[in-house]
Amino acid sequence: MRRIVFISFLVMFLLLMSACSTEKTKEVPSPSEESLEESGYTGMPPTPGVTVNNDVASIRRDRSCWEKPDKKCNIVHVEDFSSLLSGTRTMRVTPGEEILFSLPTNPGVPNELRGLDNIEIDLIQFFKGEESYVEHDGKSFNAPQEPGKYYYSAVVKWIGDIKGEASYAFSILVK
Repeated sequence: MRRIVFISFLVMFLLLMSACSTEKTKEVPSPSEESLEESGYTGMPPTPGVTVNNDVASIRRDRSCWEKPDKKCNIVHVEDFSSLLSGTRTMRVTPGEEILFSLPTNPGVPNELRGLDNIEIDLIQFFKGEESYVEHDGKSFNAPQEPGKYYYSAVVKWIGDIKGEASYAFSILVK
């Protein structure tokens, strides 16, 4: 019984001493906050979605870069579609059909990298050896009228507080 009373007093004494301590606690940022503040986002960029109705195109990332104060990005368009898109499915569309852009909201991706508001998309179309810029409103573009297989290179630029660029490739089949 004496032992229980002694241990109880010891525990209460230690609790009292730790509660009365004048040492201030230091707030430590979580690793994800620290890496965002000090060195910028270092994760992989989100992959944009390209959809028609409920059909989603197979998109592959070619290159990516996050800007730092001493390093600017200069990502170029995809050059080798055959190897990058090898094994992917080509999305089928009808002539003139509206094709929508989207950006996922994956967990772990900072809010400012989500959605279409903080990005610019530079879209190039390749068809029968010809390269042409594709006009779009940032949310969608229209499939070409001429039937055939088209390859696309998209350079996506994040223009918010977190700046970066990535190039992607996808293909569509107009029938």
